[in-house]
Amino acid sequence: MRINKKLSKKNGIIIGVCVLAVMGVVFFIFRGRGGRTDNFVTVQRGDVVEEVSITGKVVPSKNLDLAFEKGGRVKGIYVSVGKKVSRGTILAELENSDLYADTAQKEATLKSEQARLDELKRGTRPEEIAVKQAALGKAEQDLRNYFRGALDILNDSYAKADDAVRTKTADIFTDDDTANPKLSFTVSDAQAGIDVQAMRYGAGIDMVSWRNELQTLDDYSPEDAVWSAIISGEKHLSLVRDFLTRTLDALGSAQGETASVVNTHKANVYTARTNVNASYTSLSSQKQSIDSGKKTVSGIQNELNLALAGTAKEQIDAQEAKVEQTEAGLMYSNAQYIKTVLRAPFSGMVTKVDGEVGDIAEANSPIVSVIGSGNFEIEANVAESDIARVKIGNAARVTLDAYGKGVVFSASVTQINLSETVIEGVATYKAKLTFAEGDERILSGLTADVDIMSGKKENTLFLPTRNIIIDGGKYFVNRIAGDGSRVKAEVMIGLKGSDGRTEILSGILEGDKIAVE
Repeated sequence: MRINKKLSKKNGIIIGVCVLAVMGVVFFIFRGRGGRTDNFVTVQRGDVVEEVSITGKVVPSKNLDLAFEKGGRVKGIYVSVGKKVSRGTILAELENSDLYADTAQKEATLKSEQARLDELKRGTRPEEIAVKQAALGKAEQDLRNYFRGALDILNDSYAKADDAVRTKTADIFTDDDTANPKLSFTVSDAQAGIDVQAMRYGAGIDMVSWRNELQTLDDYSPEDAVWSAIISGEKHLSLVRDFLTRTLDALGSAQGETASVVNTHKANVYTARTNVNASYTSLSSQKQSIDSGKKTVSGIQNELNLALAGTAKEQIDAQEAKVEQTEAGLMYSNAQYIKTVLRAPFSGMVTKVDGEVGDIAEANSPIVSVIGSGNFEIEANVAESDIARVKIGNAARVTLDAYGKGVVFSASVTQINLSETVIEGVATYKAKLTFAEGDERILSGLTADVDIMSGKKENTLFLPTRNIIIDGGKYFVNRIAGDGSRVKAEVMIGLKGSDGRTEILSGILEGDKIAVE
């Protein structure tokens, strides 16, 4: 019995050794064939997201220190720190009353010059032409009336002159209507006697000639004929007036006549000369009226002709030049005035006021600082190795250190500087991100941790990046075949996600098992 037990125990040991030997052989066989049946991952579909993580600082979207472009005495500061302002609000102002007055004057001049240009371009309206035609008709009628009035004055002047020669001096001469009239008294001034007798003869002849001239005129006589008659009438009256004056000289040296008779003669001559002088004045006045009437008719006729012809191009060009010159002057005045007024360039809040009324402000020295209202921005530097993956418009997740990782804000990239900024010897590129929505928790100066989504593929094949082998610049995976063996398969990869996933474009299929190395 003991012998059997010993044999049984010995056989068990032998059997155990054989089993272990068989298992070892199987292990080495499978190992030699490259097969493993331990850990693996399955190729599946999902989203691959690529992100660039950076750290930045929250800043206002707009923040400016405002200063006057020119120096001067401060007239007023109209805001205080903390005051909210709208775009265009006047914040401060320098003394500028002289500039304001100059600008107002040039604005008025521009309106006047522009109105004149518009008038020239429009041309004369039919109503204005009708008005000028009516004015011309009236002026022509007035001129005709002046000529008719001149005929009446000429006839009256002739009557008074003839009365002076033939009636008022009739008792002073004998044979007065003959070729040899004589004084009815002797004179001590022999020359005066000789002169007056000759002048009486000439005056008689002149009266006959004047009468003949007037007999050829009537209301229908040409204006030139009447005008000539006026000139001639002045000469006739001057001749008679000279005759009467010389007659008074002769009477002043009269002899052989009583004082009473001489005085009577003088009175008649004085009366005659007064009448002749009045006629001469009346005729000269009518002559001036006719001359003025002619000029009026000519002026209105010229205006009407210009109105009918339209405005000359040269006039329009000249007026346009005036308008442009006035505009340039106004623009300059406005520019000088604007430099004395400080306005808010955007809506926001005043953060600083530096100055008081009456101070002398220096040019380009900040007076008021304004921070913009609305969305805040994040300024951050992107490393050279990441900049190629960041594009304007990329969405981003933002957390602020002040609130921890559990509070996430949305933002997007709005600006990327093209020039690099070297920080500690490393080239970086400044980028700006704008928050998608306003939030009272967002404050200027907070530190922001930003994850920029630089790429995303949805419902695509992927593998964990650690299971992809790089060999000779190519990408491979160890796919587990159906018999459990490993097959080295080349794959083409796409997007490398920030979460450890890599997109697989080709080389393996969904559901394939990939050995975990």
